[in-house]
Amino acid sequence: MARRSTRYLLALVALALPAAAVAQADLTPAIRAYNQGQYDRAALHLYNFIASSGQGGDRARAEFYLAQTLEKLKFYESAKYHYGQIVNAGPSHPYYIPAIEGLIQIAEVVDDDVIVPALLNREYNEDFQRLRPEFLHKANYFVGLVAQRAGNLDEAEAFLLTVPEESSYFARARYLLGVVQIQKGQQAGTPDAMDQASEAALAYFNQVLQLSDPNYVDLRDLRDLARLGMARTYYGLGEYALAVEYYEQVPRFSRFWDEALFENGWARFMNGDYGGALGTLQALHAPQFAGAFQPESWTLKATVYYTACLYDEAKEALDAYAANYSQYVRMMQPLLAADREASYYYGLIAKEEERKKLPRAVYNYLAANRRVAGFNRYIAQLDAELSGIAAQPTFRGTPLRDELIQVVQQQKNLLENVAGSFIKTRLANAIDMVSHFDAQSEIIRFETSKAETQRIESGIDIDAHLAIQKHYRPRIPAEDWEYWNFQGEYWIDEIGYYQFTLKSGCVQREEE
Repeated sequence: MARRSTRYLLALVALALPAAAVAQADLTPAIRAYNQGQYDRAALHLYNFIASSGQGGDRARAEFYLAQTLEKLKFYESAKYHYGQIVNAGPSHPYYIPAIEGLIQIAEVVDDDVIVPALLNREYNEDFQRLRPEFLHKANYFVGLVAQRAGNLDEAEAFLLTVPEESSYFARARYLLGVVQIQKGQQAGTPDAMDQASEAALAYFNQVLQLSDPNYVDLRDLRDLARLGMARTYYGLGEYALAVEYYEQVPRFSRFWDEALFENGWARFMNGDYGGALGTLQALHAPQFAGAFQPESWTLKATVYYTACLYDEAKEALDAYAANYSQYVRMMQPLLAADREASYYYGLIAKEEERKKLPRAVYNYLAANRRVAGFNRYIAQLDAELSGIAAQPTFRGTPLRDELIQVVQQQKNLLENVAGSFIKTRLANAIDMVSHFDAQSEIIRFETSKAETQRIESGIDIDAHLAIQKHYRPRIPAEDWEYWNFQGEYWIDEIGYYQFTLKSGCVQREEE
């Protein structure tokens, strides 16, 4: 194993606390309350026992059972804190391994792919080998995820490769291995290395597509991501027809369909299918995608028309881009110019009054990101936990209540800052993206005007040239398909199946 030896996490201890396992009479009320399902009373008894006991075996048991009891109450952040205290005590703590398992289970429940993975990455040592296999596999995946995000690709690969096919995280690990291969090729930078990395990535993505076991976590989304990964990899290799094939396999209206539609527009254009590229963009510009952040889609549309020497249509696409995006940089730049805390940027997503400072499409671009959505879910769970602790009558007026509220509130503050930093970076990327396509649109507009002027000066009768060309119906993919002319209305069952037939205004090019 790269740089570190591997460890494992035990599963949680049995749900009931056997009296024989805790001999001291002082713990009897906690045992009785737990076994009767009175977890609020058990938590209070355990907390009080810990506060008044010395450093002994019973105290260690009480610390672990307090974490388990809070987990049973669905106070997950509070339980995570107490599991974390045990882990911070180190492998000498009798419940070190079960506490790590508890952390992994809670990470799954609250969809935490940031805090617990970072803790596991920091803590990882040879004692993890004592974990039960499935917990070790999950720990290895999380450490690999942290390494991949940090750009430590060899380490990420080493950990991800240890996740076996019988693990519920196998599909996750295989998909991420595909991503790691692409990143390694980009890091190497040489054509041979990039080609070799692409072939390895294709093998991993294809492996995900062959999986069908419903026990694999996130398999449906991972299969869609693998299709995108295949398409992007083939695009990078210049095999545009294969890229189109995989883009079109992404299911309609899946959470990744808009990405597939846009990128397929480029793949079809590069494959010489201008009508197909415009058809894909037609779907992307349907009212059902109103508010989507797709500045490049308009410059691509203009590029397709420019390449076909249809200059009026190219200028119309550029005008649509300007109407939708030209004011964005002016609106968003002041948000980054001021010296603000990271939590402010989370407020741009979370607070209704702050959202108004962002264009709708930019808000959607930020909020729809998978990691931002994960932050939102996590913070909502923390809010619910704060309300639950405050409303728990058994905890009222006790130090336990005060401690738990403080723990959860601190975690919420931390997470809002982490989320805010991520959103700030993504907002800066959005500004850079729009600035780039502002410049691109001006270049396309200049080249369009220049080409149009040259055509006028040449005396070519473009209307006559277009008039003698025929529009042919697009190819019908199969006998059970039907052809309908687009009548200006967007029907939901037609979106994604548009195909333009395009005349060419390139007179001189055709003559040559």
